[in-house]
Amino acid sequence: RTTLKRLLEFIEQRKIQGLPILSNRDFDSDFEISVYRVLKQYGFEVVPQVGVSGYYIDLAVQSSSKNLGFILAVECDGVTYHSSKSARDRDRLRQEVLENLGWSVYRIWSVDWYKNREVEIEKLITRVKEAQIEFDAKIGN
Repeated sequence: RTTLKRLLEFIEQRKIQGLPILSNRDFDSDFEISVYRVLKQYGFEVVPQVGVSGYYIDLAVQSSSKNLGFILAVECDGVTYHSSKSARDRDRLRQEVLENLGWSVYRIWSVDWYKNREVEIEKLITRVKEAQIEFDAKIGN
């Protein structure tokens, strides 16, 4: 089905079918690679370009507990985001759809990442840890 059909289905039924799919796609930008490397450096398991109902999550962080699953979608802005109003609208819509599917979404802005790297890293790591706690609470750990 096309993305438009999935979107219309979501609007009508408030749900989209499908589990996360490991796409084996490569990173979309050097920025994503930078964020990925930091997460790995801190010991988190991260998968790039996870497909969810026709959308791709830039980086999906896996649970570190005995419960399997993804705990956080990390979205990185890119060239297309800044160059087009429709890209920004599409990204906002994608985030809304993912959140309604139960994903917790954290967005990192490249400008902030490169200007205040240490601050942004601290915020990211804090959010990943919070997402793990939230995930475990949902599962009942």
